[in-house]
This record gives sequence, C-alpha cells and structure tokens, in this order.
Amino acid sequence: MLPAQATAHVLIKQGLAGRRLPTVLDAIAATAGIYSTAPTCYLSGVARVEKFRLADLDQELYADRSIARVRCVRGMAYIQPLDLMPVLFACTGEAKDRTVTRIGKWSGLGEEGALAFADRIEAAMAGRPPVTVRELRELIGPCTLEEKDALQYVVALLGRFGRIVRSEVRGGWRSDNYAYALWNDWTGAPVEQMDPAQARIELARRYLRAFGPATTDDLKWWTGWTKRDTVPALTAPGDEIVPVSVDGADSWVLAEELEVLTGIDPGAARSVRLLPVWDAYFMAYASSPTGRARQVAEADYPRTYDKAGNGTSAVAQDGVAAGVWELDSDKGTVTVAPFSDALRWDEVAAEVAVLAQAIGTELRLVRSPEPGPLSAGPRNAFLSPITLCLKS
Repeated sequence: MLPAQATAHVLIKQGLAGRRLPTVLDAIAATAGIYSTAPTCYLSGVARVEKFRLADLDQELYADRSIARVRCVRGMAYIQPLDLMPVLFACTGEAKDRTVTRIGKWSGLGEEGALAFADRIEAAMAGRPPVTVRELRELIGPCTLEEKDALQYVVALLGRFGRIVRSEVRGGWRSDNYAYALWNDWTGAPVEQMDPAQARIELARRYLRAFGPATTDDLKWWTGWTKRDTVPALTAPGDEIVPVSVDGADSWVLAEELEVLTGIDPGAARSVRLLPVWDAYFMAYASSPTGRARQVAEADYPRTYDKAGNGTSAVAQDGVAAGVWELDSDKGTVTVAPFSDALRWDEVAAEVAVLAQAIGTELRLVRSPEPGPLSAGPRNAFLSPITLCLKS
C-alpha cells in the first residue's frame, strides 16, 4: 500500500479532506480526542467541523456536558467523551499509587498528608459552584506552608483519581484559567471501574479508527504504554484488527476499513488546513522523522517539531506540513510562512476566511518569508514559529 493512500484515508476520516464533519462530537471521535488547551481545542474544531463556531464546543463542554477535559494519553490533557472515561482512567496515565507517592514527595506532605489534604479540598468544594485554584486557596482556609505549595499538585491528584474535573474556563476562548468542580456533580455519575487490559483493547480500536493504518510503535508512543501492553491490545481482538504493509512498514488497521483503504484514490485527499499547536493529526504517530514521514518531509521536521517533540501550528497541504502559521486575532491577521513555493495560497486564503467566520473576527492573510528551524528560537518557539524563528 502506498503512503499516499494511508494519508488520504486518515484525512478523510478526520474531516481534513473532502467534506468537513457535521459536529464537534464527530470531530472528537474522529481524532480519538482533541488537545484541550486553548486555543488549540477550538482551532482543531475549525479545521474539521462544517461551519464551526466557538459556541459549538462550549455547548458540548459546559451546557450539554457530553465531553470533558481529562489528562489521559502520555499524561496530556485532552477533551474526550464521557463514555470513554472508564477506558481512559483504567489504562492511561501513571498508576494511582505512583501518583500518590510522587505528589507526597514533591509536596513535602508525604503520602498520608497528601491524601488528607485532598479530602479536605474535596470537602470544601462540596455544594459549591466551580472554583479556580486561586479561589480554592481562600475557600479551604488557613494552610501550612507545605499545603500552600502543594495545592496545585493535590488538585492534579484529585483529577487523576476522577474526584474533580476541569469544568469551566474563566475568560475568553484563548484562556486556560480553569475552574474545577466535583466530578460527580459536574458529570452526574462517578467513573466506572474497568479492567485495564480490556480498556487498552478499546482504546486501540479508537486510535486506529482515528489514525489507522498505524504501527505498533505509533500506538505505543501515543498512549505511553509499554510494548508489553501495546502488542496484546492490537492482537487480542483477532480478525477485528488486521495487519497491512504501508510502503514496507508493518501497520494495523480496523478490518472494517480495509476495503475502503485499499481502494482509495490519493487524489481525494487534496486539501489545505490550518492546524494548531499540538493538533492530533501531527501528534498521533511515533515521534521521529521516520514515524511521521507521512505528515512531514524529513527536511521540514525541525521546522514542524521542536526537540521535545512539540508540534507547532502547521499548514497541512494534502496531509503534509507545507508551512507554519500564526494567528493574531487582536490585530486581525493570520501570518503564514511557507516551506516552499508549492503552497497553494488561494486555498490558504479560503481557510483564513473559514477561521474568521468561526471566531467572529475579520482576518487578513499576511505572507511571511520561509521560516527557520524551531531550535533557532527560544524554548517555547513552537508556540510562535514565525515571530521567533524567521531566518536571518
């Protein structure tokens, strides 16, 4: 099978080529979860959902509460559907006892002290509307110096245990000032317990539905599992998951997709999309130029990913990184720096218009010279790949 077929298959499934997807929930299912940090969560929706508006995601998060923010694969924060929460809590992130040990040590409270402080925080939140960490400091009353320093860590512990949830955001669509609520109050029910092995099988299915065909190493990297846990998750379902070769690389795909995959016309994937920092499409495969060869040319890898593996805001042309971009909604500009002369600027302009409609702001496309590698800028240059990394 040609890599172009695999790329086309994934792009169409995710609404990144052909017709965009109908709803936010479709986009979250199609990506096995979107990165929850603002504004990435909104911009990932713009790229995939037909006539997306900021309020569409807010409706599902805050009014319908059909989805929620949770730390899961590789300990990163994603927006995921509530029905997947038992799977995620059972098979992603570190073991709960390791969380207690780590936070007890880092906080200076010890394990028993950290758990006791968690109980105190939870009791203080009972019967109250969502609160930020700053508001929580006032709510729980006098604290020891160790407890003051440990509050953020223990809030994370409560999230890992499914006792609290990032519920609301104070500020606009670019804010990450979270307010927290008790999990049961916000979602209506506790997280059900699930067998970890069965959970890994279900998450492998979800991953392949979004990103297959993919290799064992791809799934291992994305989840943060060991190889010992990854291989059974792919092989236990039997003929439900089948092996395929993509340009000689041993890969896996759901059997129900095999006929469509092998018959797909790569030309059907012609598209341009503006994908944000940490977008699922550029972050779902093994972190290396080889693992991400379908998404990024080797020469462009240092301009798309930094040394820590963070994917920057990239222009995806036919599923391949063709440049980087920055949004300044206050100035009303989208600045694009191409990797070559092959970028289709008319399609980029059309996507800028889609983005303007989504966020309710007039936007002007600004062309920038070719960017340098992310290493040419400061530590977080991937957040501003043009401003901080222009070639001298």
